[in-house]
Parts: sequence; structure tokens; C-alpha cells
Amino acid sequence: MQVLDRYIIKEQLKIFSISAFILFSVLLLEKVNFLSNMLLAHHAPVFLIGELMLYISPTFMVLAMPLSILMSTLMSFSRLSAENEITAMRAGGVSLYRLMAPVLLMSLVAGGATLYLTTNVVHKGNLAFRQTVIRILQTNFNLDIKERRFYSNFPGLVIHVNENRDGVLSGVFISDQRNPEKPKIIESRLGVLVPNPDSKFITMELQDGVIHSITKSSVYRTIAFKQYILSIDLSKKLSEPLEKEIPHMSIPELKQKIASLESEGKPAFAERVAIHRKYSIPVGCIVLGLLGVPAGIITHRRGSAGGFGVGVLLIVLNYLFLMIGQGLGSGGKVPPALAMWGPNAIMAVIGAYFIMRVSKDTMPGRFSLWLSDILKKSKQRNNKEYS
Repeated sequence: MQVLDRYIIKEQLKIFSISAFILFSVLLLEKVNFLSNMLLAHHAPVFLIGELMLYISPTFMVLAMPLSILMSTLMSFSRLSAENEITAMRAGGVSLYRLMAPVLLMSLVAGGATLYLTTNVVHKGNLAFRQTVIRILQTNFNLDIKERRFYSNFPGLVIHVNENRDGVLSGVFISDQRNPEKPKIIESRLGVLVPNPDSKFITMELQDGVIHSITKSSVYRTIAFKQYILSIDLSKKLSEPLEKEIPHMSIPELKQKIASLESEGKPAFAERVAIHRKYSIPVGCIVLGLLGVPAGIITHRRGSAGGFGVGVLLIVLNYLFLMIGQGLGSGGKVPPALAMWGPNAIMAVIGAYFIMRVSKDTMPGRFSLWLSDILKKSKQRNNKEYS
């Protein structure tokens, strides 16, 4: 049986590698616009773009792993069934459940790898991704400010400079509307951009200028200064706040956040969903891997194209169930546990139905034959005793 196991695993590995690469590439396309903007607009070095791709890779691999296992199992058994190899194995006394043993082994390995990524790597990669983006913005922020053009990428701020010499600005004009109740205009002869990695702020040190403002009583006021420091919050340029959010938290941090929110009487649905997600996706590798066995055998009559189509359909269904569950669970519409484990339960029910349907046509395995032989001999012995 070791030969048969190696044969099935080898067949799966080929398709798994191709599927994982394709799915990973498709998921990475989501970040292409962002990465190209970092490279072209912010002049980030190529090696930093490589770092960003490396940091975000675990998140994509977690999503690609279960789907790749499903596709590899389904396509492998579809081919084996189409070429009558499954029929030959059944004729030799190999049951459907015995054929699922190597699939279960590979699914467990994929599930273990996914579990390690979700619990130990993904949140670190997400945090490192954000920190690298902040470093790029701080280092190359001065390149964004073009001479004699209005720069308005930060909400509430409009910046105009006459000259920009590697971060040394002259003829600075700033409209500061961040506080609508106290708007002000700043004019300065000279300004210098100073990154501050520790505080996640960029500081603009202005010299020899005037601040024009209007008080609450509508009184116009001017203040001359020799030196003025303007702090710019980089979180306004990012799509998320600077404090640690759910994607950047480990399981202990999520539990601590849940305890903190509940002590304040606030709901913690999203945090609970995040914890369940870290475990449900690895289990999904096993569920989808086993589902692919009967699904592949059933679709063999349609050839490889039919098996591929069914695989894509199951992938879309699983991903759709996962996203809907995450949205409903985070919003408190359904319990977090049901939201994240529900998709696995649905796919498990589908898999159980397929297995029962396929097993009806399956030749009895060796264990079944051995047990049947024992029962037959016992019945014959009992008949002799009574006769």
C-alpha cells in the first residue's frame, strides 16, 4: 500500500504546486496597484517592494492553501477515475476510505502548516508590512511635494512650495483646515522635513514666517514666528490607524483586547471572529481535501475540464461562505463561532453526501471482506450446532 500512497501523493503534489502558485498570484494582484504606487509615486527602493511582498505573502498563503488542497485532490481523483485506475484499485479490494488515507495525510500536513501561519506568522507579517509602508512614506515624503504645485494628499492640509531641494523647502504656503473651528494659513520663508520613525509622524520645521488665523469671535489675527513646528500624522495617508488593529494581533493580544472591551461593556465580535478564523481555516484544509476525493470521482465523466469547473465552483462557494460568515460575525449578526465554523460544516455535509453516494458503488475493502468471512463462518458453526 505504500506504493499506492506515494503514487496518489505524488499526483496531488504536482497539481497542488500549480494551484497554489496560481491562487497566490491572483490574490497578490489585489496589492499590485498599491505596490506600484509605492515604487513609482514614492520612489521606494525595489528591495523594499520585495520586503512588502514577503510580509504580505503569509496572508495570501493562508487563503490559497485550503483551496489548493481541494483543487489538487479533486483533479487527481478525477484523472485517476477517468483512466479507470480507481476501478482497478476497487477491483483489487481497495476501498474508497483506504484511498482517502494519503489524502488525509497531505491535508493534515497542509492544515498544520496553515495553522502555524495563522497563529505565529500572519499577524507579524501584517504589522511589518504596515511599518515598512510608514518608513517608505517618511523617507520619501519630500519627493511627493512638487515645486509650484498644490499638494493635498493629507486631509485638511494643502501645501505649496516654490522650491524643494531634497526636503529643504523654500517659499512655503500651508492651508491647515484640520480643525474646522480654527483654520489657519501658514507662510514661511524656509521649511525642513524631518522624519520621526518612533512617533510615526513627519515634522516640518518652519522658519521666519507668519500664521494667519480667525478666532471664534471672527477676529482676524496674525502671529509672526522665527521657528514653528508642524506635525503631520502619517495615519491620514494610510488606510488604517497606526495603533495595532485586529490583523496585527496575536491570539494572546486578541484575548486581552476582548477582555478589555467586555470590561467596558463593549462588544468584541470582530476580535472573536479573528480568533476562530485562525483555527477554522486550517481545519478547512482537511475538510476540503477529503471533499475533493468523491467530488473528483463523480466528475470524471466530464473529463479534466469538468473536474476543473467543479473545483472552481467549490472554491468560489467556500470563499463566499467564508466572507459572508466573517462579515455577519464581525457585525454581531450571528455568533462568531458559527460564522467561522459554519463554512467548514457546510462543506463537510456536502463532502459526506458525496462520499455516501460514491461508496455505494465501491467494492468492499479487505477489512469488510475479512469481517464478512468471520460472520459467515460463525453462522455456519451455529447452524451445525443446532442441527
